[in-house]
Amino acid sequence: MGWGSGSSLMSEVIKSVEETVLDTDQKIALFYMLIDNFTDRDCDTLDECLGESTTFDRAYKMHWPDVDID
Repeated sequence: MGWGSGSSLMSEVIKSVEETVLDTDQKIALFYMLIDNFTDRDCDTLDECLGESTTFDRAYKMHWPDVDID
């Protein structure tokens, strides 16, 4: 897969998670693991997904604490 599509795939995942997972802590943990999986496979466009979900944003910030997303 070309990782130019990584952020669009993550956008779809974000929508699915937000629709099905009710617990905020579970969402954050899931997003954190997904971010790890995507970045381990050279996806470097996940910043394009910031603002789509506050729980995704929190997991992203946990992954890269030095990144200012506010």
